[in-house]
Amino acid sequence: MIDADVAVVGAGPAGATAARELAAGGARVVLIERSVLPRYKSCAGGIPLRTAAILPFALDGVIEDRVRGLNVSYRGVSQFTRRSREPFALMVMRDRFDNLLAEQAAAAGATVLAGAPVTAIEREGGGFTVRASANQVRARYLIGADGANSVVARATGLGVGLAQSVALEAEVCAPHASLDRWRGTVNVDFGYQPWGYGWVFPKARRLSIGLVLPRGAGADLRGHLRVYLARLGLGDAEVERVVGHKLLFRRGAEPIAGDGVLLAGDAAGLADEFTEEGIFYAIRSGQLAATAVARALRDGTSSLRGYERLVDCRLMPELRAARLIAVLFYGVLRRAPRAMLALSRRVGYFWDAFFRVQQGVTGYDDELRRAWWLRPFLPLVGRANLS
Repeated sequence: MIDADVAVVGAGPAGATAARELAAGGARVVLIERSVLPRYKSCAGGIPLRTAAILPFALDGVIEDRVRGLNVSYRGVSQFTRRSREPFALMVMRDRFDNLLAEQAAAAGATVLAGAPVTAIEREGGGFTVRASANQVRARYLIGADGANSVVARATGLGVGLAQSVALEAEVCAPHASLDRWRGTVNVDFGYQPWGYGWVFPKARRLSIGLVLPRGAGADLRGHLRVYLARLGLGDAEVERVVGHKLLFRRGAEPIAGDGVLLAGDAAGLADEFTEEGIFYAIRSGQLAATAVARALRDGTSSLRGYERLVDCRLMPELRAARLIAVLFYGVLRRAPRAMLALSRRVGYFWDAFFRVQQGVTGYDDELRRAWWLRPFLPLVGRANLS
């Protein structure tokens, strides 16, 4: 039996961040990861530049590319490229990135149990007992940072009612010409129904290529992916692996905290619905989780509902704004694709605002308040939604 103040399930960005910050503050922390580290993680691996600014250590050793260019297309045509003066995103492979975060947690004093899938969670004596492979961890507080299929969420009844979408990602061993073509540039390809997009994210020796569609519309994701690869001239390229996963979104007051337990990152549905990006929000939620648990440890209370209030105050305004932008963008794009593409191509504000958000200069909520000129398009949205 391992006794701890906090058991953190999941060594991704949210869990490793929470573990590192709590351990650095003197708490006894056990970070539990089902897979042996480093491990592959299905993810496009694009990290907004603002993410690096909120971490107290450098990411240089795991960065595969720095992106300044955004190539926009509609079913492979009507392409245009916008470029930012400075990088707006960093490209990483999640095995190396997540391993770095776990190493930083261990360096701060957290005990890392890797290769230890959780088999049971029981509430006992004012805390929790977590059984993970051959290990048993007894802790006063429990953080579920174990992704969209969270074991902690199922065991504690949290995260009920979160919205869903689905993504399919391929790691493609592209020829040198294609690697050079996309160096420093990502592609987003629109035109999927009822909404969604394809992406190309450049890495050092491969391209991460995938699609995201709403739940229920992904029955032929692999077929869509084959068409997308063909459009890119990569129909015959070697595909290293193809992995699908679901994405969760918190839109309202869905419960993500309770008595001694909370959810962070993907488990809590903390991703934006415009880009589907969740790494920045995972790390921020990990930081907020650490703040809430440290306060509970100090005050001797079991309730972690203060974490939910922090998320509602610090993260949800931006996530709601990102959703509204997504509804507006996809609603107009679906009804008037030529007009929307022409507008976004000719009006620099739209993508410049996107770059500012990714760089951390501003937030989606700030940009939405500024975008008065989008109001005439609101009637075109009608009853469009991202359900």
